[in-house]
Amino acid sequence: MPIIIILIILTGIFAYTLYELHFSLKHRGLVRIKTLDENLKLIKKDLITSDGIKISSWYIPVKNPKAVVILVHGYKEVNADKIRMLYHAEYLNKAGYSTILIDLRSFGESDGNKVTLGVKEWRDVEAAYDYAKNLPENKNKKIGFLGKSMGGVTSIIVKGIAGKGDFIIALTPYASFNSLFSFQLKQKGYYLPLFLPFLKLAAFFELGFNYEKYDVLKLIKKINVPLFVTSAKRDEIIPPADAKEIYERANNPKEFWESDTTHTTFANDPTELKKRVLNFLSKYIELS
Repeated sequence: MPIIIILIILTGIFAYTLYELHFSLKHRGLVRIKTLDENLKLIKKDLITSDGIKISSWYIPVKNPKAVVILVHGYKEVNADKIRMLYHAEYLNKAGYSTILIDLRSFGESDGNKVTLGVKEWRDVEAAYDYAKNLPENKNKKIGFLGKSMGGVTSIIVKGIAGKGDFIIALTPYASFNSLFSFQLKQKGYYLPLFLPFLKLAAFFELGFNYEKYDVLKLIKKINVPLFVTSAKRDEIIPPADAKEIYERANNPKEFWESDTTHTTFANDPTELKKRVLNFLSKYIELS
């Protein structure tokens, strides 16, 4: 085959992967999908991140909280916002924890025009942490994160990069960007040795040339706060083995749970997930 034809084919593959990645990272917009529990006291607050992005949040306080849990949603292909984490806020508040729901940049009511899979979103979680930390009622209270998927990754990144957070609950996180990309390509039936190098190159353009600096596996050894990681045996979004690898490389104290569910563990087994989250908090946060 003439070299020019090969170059045209390879250029076409790169252009296709760049387009696919760019489209998947576009702003997700706003949709309200659940009626709020009238018993929850919501305090709406716009936060400003260290890089100047406006982030929308709801603070849901309880009297004399055991701790504060910042709830960090994941990536979703359809429009969605912080309301997707409301079910966690409901049982945590009933158990005596104040919570903060946030729209990560480019989701819901927050500013931003691109999702970066945690590369920049950690600043959004940092802003929520700083807000909670400066409230008088939270003086001497533990403040940590419960994140799902990309939200779990972002929660680990903010601790690894900024050193903020007293505990982390990471539900079905990915271990690295390359692991995520490889799994997604396999799920779509693409030939991995051909498409993966081009997808990694596209990621340099979309996520920045240092995006791999934010791989969870590169940051996890820096973290020395209580960590709870979950995996889903039938996960169709994230490699099921990733969470176990994160757990094995993490420092103590740590806990791990592998659920017999799909990626949406809460939808499949809410009772068990609630029990394990509350047991973790009771063991490591309330008694510390």
